[in-house]
Amino acid sequence: MTPDVMPGSNMKDPYFKLRPGIPTPDDELCKCEEVSELYLAYKLGNNPVHCLRCNGEVLPEKLAFEERLAEAIASWNSVYGSLYQLWLDSGEYEEWARDRLLDPKGEVNSRGMEIVKELSALFRTYYLWFDEAGEATQTTCPICDRELVRKEGSRFLACESCLLII
Repeated sequence: MTPDVMPGSNMKDPYFKLRPGIPTPDDELCKCEEVSELYLAYKLGNNPVHCLRCNGEVLPEKLAFEERLAEAIASWNSVYGSLYQLWLDSGEYEEWARDRLLDPKGEVNSRGMEIVKELSALFRTYYLWFDEAGEATQTTCPICDRELVRKEGSRFLACESCLLII
């Protein structure tokens, strides 16, 4: 067995790394007839691609992106998730992990923003910025420092220039 093959995975499925070990409950999946806008966000699962309208997880086959992009998304999700878990642990790595998650020029955010640009070629996609307080108290974009505006039809503040939401 190669490191990329998980027990029970299907080698013909280019999205297997984005599939959860346990299927996502139906009530957490996007049910929108037509997906128009997405966002990339680590949410403790394998698939970080979500519908901006309903906040549901969007199954990758609904978007039909390339296997190379699926690999990049899975890799980013793993790295972001590792940092997030270190932050959640509240141990000696908490501050270090928080600083990485908040660094606009840091690797995890740079990689995430690159993925957002690629996904945006298919569907307008935003990057959910780490918000330690979970209250969207930030009023300016952490990347370009422009004022964030309410994203119509969602609970998020957005920077349309940087494709970022908080």
